[in-house]
Amino acid sequence: MNLTDLRARVCRLEELALGLAKEVVIWKAGNDPLLYRERKAYLDAIQDALAGVEEARAILAEAQQRLEERAARKGRTTSNPEDRQRTRPS
Repeated sequence: MNLTDLRARVCRLEELALGLAKEVVIWKAGNDPLLYRERKAYLDAIQDALAGVEEARAILAEAQQRLEERAARKGRTTSNPEDRQRTRPS
């Protein structure tokens, strides 16, 4: 995975979050055949999914920013060991 791939993933997560948020708004209107408890359970699950997607997007956005900053500094010598740290495969 490279920086371009990471940017694309952040964009896909943003799109997914927008879709989930739209789903919440539509279902909160209550114009559906579901019982109250069914609608509430469904909305709770969608909102949990939205929170997870937002958390994942924020983590990748931070990584993206860090990598972009590193790329901007590339070529300069640094004494900061964190800047020299290599990513290990998981």
